[in-house]
Amino acid sequence: MGLTGSQLHGLASAVLLTLLLAARPSQASGNDALQRGWTAYERGDYSQAFDSWLPLARQGQVSAQINLAVMYDHGTGVAQDVNHALSWYQAAAHQGSAVAQYNLGLFLADREMLSSDDEDGLYWLFKAAAQNYADAQYRLGLMYADGVAGQVKIAEAPQWLYQAGMNYLSQGDADGARSAVAALREISSAHQLSLQLESQLADQSGSLQPGLSTGTAWPTASGYAVTNHHVVAGKPSIVLINSEGEEIAARVVASDELNDIALLSVEDPARLPAALPLACSSARLGSSVFTIGFPRVDVMGTTPKLSLGIISGVNGLYDDPASYQISVSVQPGNSGGPLLNMQGEVVGIITSMLGTMESADGKTRPIANINYALKADRIEKLLLDVPRQTEARLTVLKSGRDSLEALAGRIQNSVMIVRAGTSLSPQRH
Repeated sequence: MGLTGSQLHGLASAVLLTLLLAARPSQASGNDALQRGWTAYERGDYSQAFDSWLPLARQGQVSAQINLAVMYDHGTGVAQDVNHALSWYQAAAHQGSAVAQYNLGLFLADREMLSSDDEDGLYWLFKAAAQNYADAQYRLGLMYADGVAGQVKIAEAPQWLYQAGMNYLSQGDADGARSAVAALREISSAHQLSLQLESQLADQSGSLQPGLSTGTAWPTASGYAVTNHHVVAGKPSIVLINSEGEEIAARVVASDELNDIALLSVEDPARLPAALPLACSSARLGSSVFTIGFPRVDVMGTTPKLSLGIISGVNGLYDDPASYQISVSVQPGNSGGPLLNMQGEVVGIITSMLGTMESADGKTRPIANINYALKADRIEKLLLDVPRQTEARLTVLKSGRDSLEALAGRIQNSVMIVRAGTSLSPQRH
């Protein structure tokens, strides 16, 4: 039985975007085994794929657990076994992965099953949707609209569908946004949220391509480019565009979904611009910081844009010690960009904006000057899991405490647009 995107987020997105292991002797060997399993799966050698993924799944590797669940679920290379599938779906979902929670939610909902803790499909879809996972928000909205969760939840369906549509738009996914519009029209052709989402889609339709997302990336001294996981998640074709407009094909070599980091490799690391140095120490409360990136290239263009602010919190949302709260202004497209101190060192990576969903119309509105960046030490940890590239470019040199203008002049050519989709040129890898 084949896998379809409407049913599950299956092997392709889970495997190509490698997650950190919960417990492992060697992440590098784990990455190799994960990739060997995927290569075997693609050529139809399901037995080898299973053997590659099983040890990783037992160690707590989320992607491997999802893959085994899908194989058992559909009887691909193994005897179809609903209980084994459920067990691996649960193992992955309880680690907090939105993709795993989404898959488990669909699995339980389709079979009207309950787990031992009475955590049903709606429970897990809601968990994934609460993490701002657009596909889960969309599916939850559809189920609420159908009355699956009872009469009281029907009224919440438009808000979830609208939220899903806005998230699809922020990711550059016009097809997803159109699906949300169509679902809202089914509820009411003149629903206020449907009209608002259609307006947003019309405003951006000239710049969006089906399945396309854009963000910002920058090179490290080890020869890899860094961006956000959500920019490239599930996208088999990835292109980096440097300051001269040159397109460089790239691929994901390591990814941390929970921290929203992805490392990209190119065929010839010498083609990358000069690397940005990682800071040796954390930024302090009140420190001046800035980012250079490519917000909203559809309306703001493809020249790099600089935003300045401060570290307004040394911990992120819910006092997350892995992140900073920053006052630096960001927009969709800044995702993955470097957060730099006034010595030109990377102290973090731009990840998210804080917003509110109005109860009256379900519209999500960003809260000004409250944004988040993951701390650079998380990037360093992921870089330890991949081999250093011998042809890496020289790092942008520091020269004392330069003016912001001087810093921008030295750094702007190192940031790149990252464009990810289902079929992009060039195709060479």
